[in-house]
Amino acid sequence: MFNNLDRGLYWVEQAYVETPWARAGLVIAALVALVLAIPVAKLLRSNPIIVGLLLAAFGAVLVFTLTPRVRTFGEAGSCYLQFGQPTRADLLQPTDVSMNLLLLFPVGVLLTWLRPVIAVCCAFLIALVMPVAIEYAQYSMESLGRTCSFYDIQTNVIGLLAGVAVGLVIRLVWVIFAAIGRLVRR
Repeated sequence: MFNNLDRGLYWVEQAYVETPWARAGLVIAALVALVLAIPVAKLLRSNPIIVGLLLAAFGAVLVFTLTPRVRTFGEAGSCYLQFGQPTRADLLQPTDVSMNLLLLFPVGVLLTWLRPVIAVCCAFLIALVMPVAIEYAQYSMESLGRTCSFYDIQTNVIGLLAGVAVGLVIRLVWVIFAAIGRLVRR
């Protein structure tokens, strides 16, 4: 268990090494999510905790993708138009690919707990458009020291869909255990 915790902390440390301004940005994103959770939940007629966590997850995506980087991969203001396939090494180490896969994963999981359906559809659409908008911003704002890549969009969407799949499995298990609990109480 401690080995997995150490590995997780190592991944977080690597994310902070690449984007040192992320800590301050995450605090701001958390505060904004806290302030907006109840009003947005009322607007969506949804659970404020889920909405707050979803807002914080969206904020974290923006913080990790739109803050300046310590080192630049490629030439700033350029865009790499090729798609790729993640290798096993990319997935097991904290690389740009694995971080992009993990970036929208929590959003996907949280989408499965959001209600009503219209709120889920809107949030899912925002989550699908977000990687494209982020890559465009990275392309157009050279001062961020980032490059645009279609591969990043691909890995973000794969991470989002993997999060939705895992969230649906968790939700299904939750519903089954709730049903069993109701039967036992009768």
